[in-house]
Amino acid sequence: MKSVKLNTTFLIAVVCAAVLFADHSLSVAAETISPSEQKPTKPAPALPQAFARFVNEKRALAAAIGKKHDLKVPSKVWEFFAAAQKGDWAATSNLFFGIEAGTHRRGSAEWMPSEIWGPIHDTFGAYELVEAWNTQLLEQFAEEIVKSIPSGSIYFGGTEGGRFAVSAFSQSHSEGRPFFTLTQNALADSNYLGYLTDMYGARIHLPNTNESQKCFEEYLTNAQARLKHDRDFPNETRQIRPGEDVRLVDGKVQVNGPVAVMAINSLIVKLIFDRNPERQFYVEESYPLDWTYPHLAPHQFIFKLSREPLKEIPAQAVRADREFWIRHTDSWLGAWLKTNAPVREVTDFVERTYLNGNIKDFNGDLRLIRDLEARKAFSHLRASIGGLYAWRAAHSKGPSERQRMMAEADFAFRQAFAICPVSPETVARYVELLVSGGRLSDAEQIAVTAYKLDPEHKQLGDYAEQQLLRAKQGTEKAPAPK
Repeated sequence: MKSVKLNTTFLIAVVCAAVLFADHSLSVAAETISPSEQKPTKPAPALPQAFARFVNEKRALAAAIGKKHDLKVPSKVWEFFAAAQKGDWAATSNLFFGIEAGTHRRGSAEWMPSEIWGPIHDTFGAYELVEAWNTQLLEQFAEEIVKSIPSGSIYFGGTEGGRFAVSAFSQSHSEGRPFFTLTQNALADSNYLGYLTDMYGARIHLPNTNESQKCFEEYLTNAQARLKHDRDFPNETRQIRPGEDVRLVDGKVQVNGPVAVMAINSLIVKLIFDRNPERQFYVEESYPLDWTYPHLAPHQFIFKLSREPLKEIPAQAVRADREFWIRHTDSWLGAWLKTNAPVREVTDFVERTYLNGNIKDFNGDLRLIRDLEARKAFSHLRASIGGLYAWRAAHSKGPSERQRMMAEADFAFRQAFAICPVSPETVARYVELLVSGGRLSDAEQIAVTAYKLDPEHKQLGDYAEQQLLRAKQGTEKAPAPK
């Protein structure tokens, strides 16, 4: 591999390009692991008992929704659930994509009523995880989250695992037992809100059509004002966020892309939060929701969303978080990643284990090492918590609090990188933190190691070449993240 030299400008560019994480289902290149360590081909395992029960529950829900709305449910729906019940992945997936296409063909013979899409989507989303993950790791992911959330709470699951696995391993997702599971990613979709209403009825306050429309209009008004500011004051800090596609066309504001959609979703999350004051709230992050950050505290794999903003994260919560993740990373990777472990020790482990496939002295869980999907998910959970600590450091009132939060963020990102060093989100967030602290050599070490594992990654390759000249000039210290 050719040598790569990076500078602060490149590192920030990597962050800007990757931290606007398009979607947490996006693919990540597999690391190099020796052929002997690849997963062996074997017959499909028996479905987890929780998933089999979930399929039956969602089939019954589809029937109930069809009856409620007086729908003629096509036979393909029942064929889909029957295939899932049998554990026939090929038939289930083929039927799913046919049904999905049919939801866009109103008036045709293949049309599928959108009202019953929710139970189908939930079933397929959970089955994808069952098919892709090691069963024990999937159960650990889902069951630990489920056990950590008090009964009667409202929980927002952001990633596929955080949404579908938690739904499947709950006592009853359809009945909101032991808690109500929603996803923040789809709240701007009226069909999804209708599905939630069909499941949960009046037990929790959910936005009606008028309320969700007001959230959309509020975002458009705000976006138009920020766009006007950027046009009127080009020399001031831009208010349109990176990746936010806002345009004025024929005098009307138009918005597109995931950043805009998530901004609308964020407003609907806030509405649900405000309208259910008696409920406790928990969140698994997908995209960061800006308004939530002052309210968040680590809660094992996820976050607790406090009713009032926190002046700072309590020391007890920080200590519990650190101990929780040390216990898990020691189990997964071996008990070598200490709080004072230097970046070089982390990258050496990454190259030895993932790049060279050397597990001779590995004392962790080989199931995790061999399961990229599980590692991406666990790395995301830890990087999200690191992101909260980094935000707290950037918004701290004094140097001692900033130092405390920087140290926790640094450790969280080292753990996340060791779990999955090819996660663009983890790499970008950690690089951003290191650059903000002036640790350019460590930032370069992380970026170059990730580049070795994924040399086709344009954000790590092209920018490195483009910024080589400026790298020679150097920069003493980059500004703290905004």
